[in-house]
Amino acid sequence: MQLRTRITILVVAAVVAFGAVFSAIFSYRDYELTRRYHQSILQTQKIAWTKLESELTRNVEELVKSLLGHRGWVKAWQSMDRAVISDLIRATVADKEYIRVDVYDAQRVLVYSNSTSILQDSLIEDAWIGRALNSNLFEVGLSQVSRKKYYFVAARVFGTDSIDNATGVLTVGFDLAHFLPSLAGMLDGDSFLVNLRGREVASTKPGLLDKQQLNFSMRQPMVQQLKSGDSDASQLLYVFQPLTGYDNRRVGGLLLVRDVSDADRNDQIISIFAFGSVGLLLSVLGLFVFTYLRQALLPLERSVHVLAALAQGELRTGLGEDDDQLLKDEAGQIARGVAVLRGEMLNLKMLRDERIRTRKQQERLIRQQLKLLAENLDVSSRAEILVALDSDHVDESASGSANHDLAELAHILARMSGLVTTQQGRLVGLLKDLRAAMEHQALLVSLQQELEIAKSMQASILPRHTPLTDTVQVGAMMIPAKEIGGDFYDYFLIDQDHLALVVADVSGKGIPAAFFMAISRTLLKSNALFFQQPALVIAQLNEQLCAENEQMMFVTVFFGVLKLSTGELNYVNAGHNPPLICSPAGDVRVLPSGQNMALAVLDGIEFCQGTTTLVLGDTLVMYTDGITEATNVAGELFGEGALVDAVRENILGGRDNELLNVILQAVRSFEAGVAQADDITCVAVRYQNDHV
Repeated sequence: MQLRTRITILVVAAVVAFGAVFSAIFSYRDYELTRRYHQSILQTQKIAWTKLESELTRNVEELVKSLLGHRGWVKAWQSMDRAVISDLIRATVADKEYIRVDVYDAQRVLVYSNSTSILQDSLIEDAWIGRALNSNLFEVGLSQVSRKKYYFVAARVFGTDSIDNATGVLTVGFDLAHFLPSLAGMLDGDSFLVNLRGREVASTKPGLLDKQQLNFSMRQPMVQQLKSGDSDASQLLYVFQPLTGYDNRRVGGLLLVRDVSDADRNDQIISIFAFGSVGLLLSVLGLFVFTYLRQALLPLERSVHVLAALAQGELRTGLGEDDDQLLKDEAGQIARGVAVLRGEMLNLKMLRDERIRTRKQQERLIRQQLKLLAENLDVSSRAEILVALDSDHVDESASGSANHDLAELAHILARMSGLVTTQQGRLVGLLKDLRAAMEHQALLVSLQQELEIAKSMQASILPRHTPLTDTVQVGAMMIPAKEIGGDFYDYFLIDQDHLALVVADVSGKGIPAAFFMAISRTLLKSNALFFQQPALVIAQLNEQLCAENEQMMFVTVFFGVLKLSTGELNYVNAGHNPPLICSPAGDVRVLPSGQNMALAVLDGIEFCQGTTTLVLGDTLVMYTDGITEATNVAGELFGEGALVDAVRENILGGRDNELLNVILQAVRSFEAGVAQADDITCVAVRYQNDHV
């Protein structure tokens, strides 16, 4: 390849690299401007919503104060005169259809609503009403009444000056769909209310979201630009802001849609102009460089032609143009050098001896370099090569002839090449072993990640919320010994007066125990909802677990059904640790364990059912053997006695809400750093007030 061609290729490569760098810088600048614009519009949307929220809060609180401050309100409520209540509300609200007023009594029952809907949904949730009854302040927030309605609601107790004797809760809500046009005007775009599934609830431009396939999280703020589904394919900017309810849970979102087609088109025009200008400039520059090189390298081409002829022994060929030697640049220097070389080659015969001496010097240099290269070999190979080099040098001095020196050096170089290849093969083998070890390590990391996923999935199937009843207070904990465990617990309402309680321990640990636990829990809950009687539930569960138990696993279970109105507890203990019942005075008694065996051991057996009664303030403590069989450094067991002492200490100390923490702290103090050997599970149920 000619020098001119190589230089031209280098110049073109440099031009292309410059263009690539320019494109990268321009793209990064465009990305950064877009990101800042998105942050700005997100902040603008948030400020607009905050302003609207503040205005709605002020208006809805003033409306509530206006209703409760009316002279006839208390009298009408005490006499439960719904006609007067309706007239007062109608007179205050007037013809504003977007305002809804609901009134609840102290039992959280809806007494009056100005809504005309046939299928009436409550304006606020039961827990919200409870908060309002327990507070003399405004409870204000966003409420999702149905899939198609969002209200901004304020709730306040009324009736007496004492919160404990409150007679009702007044709630006033503003339909957010009514305020979307004003919000859209502030944000210069179309506004949408969407639910947690991304469906349109209300908007200033209905049906627009149905044409788009939006893909974003409903729980995080987001800015996304897409083409519209219309024929004009305009560019639409979607700005999403999640909305939270009174309890800080995500209930929906606010979506702003803005047409940015003109701005996008202008950006494209600017980008095309910028890239076109740079491309044109680089093209002109490349053409200029190519033309200049073509003219500048012509003398060099003539010099190369002469050198090629000299290499073939043709001494009659000259430059032909004396002007090349008069040039002051590199081409002139090369031309003058070629002329000198041609003259020197005419005297080649005279320089023959000098060439022989030069060759010997080169051979000595090669020998020295081979010795340096041999230093990189292992000990035995290095000694072999050094001996060969030294012996060849002695032979050369003795014979006084250098005719075969290059051939001998080539032979030594070939031997050295073989030794280097062998050494490299060993290194390649070591690298393969290292790669295999890294692959095994990656596999172990992958398995560890899968176990972490299984752990979080196992935790997700356990109950997360307390039963929807004020009769009992329930606390629970489960701490697996490994990544996933075989213990489980459950509590759920069979009906309004019966609460099912479960604590169980599957034999073994790890993944098999976790699968067997999931199956046992699912079957027990379905049987409990169907049979209700503990003995029948456990018997049916035992038959189902025995049917296909190829791994010969078993599970110990304590299953009880608490009657909330009387405190009567019917239970079956299938080979499990006996629970404790603690009175407010600190008396602790142990429920009889009975003679029932564990489940999945033998089919066709009957299970005996026990009965006891909880009185007001009693606490039922159910646990697994991971607590009583915890060991210390000396190999001693924690034991049931230590558990009873820990429970009694908590009850007498008046820390009912910290019972589980007290038990766990007692176990950890006893273990004194010894690793946990078994899953720890504990459930505490306090029978605290009369059934409603």
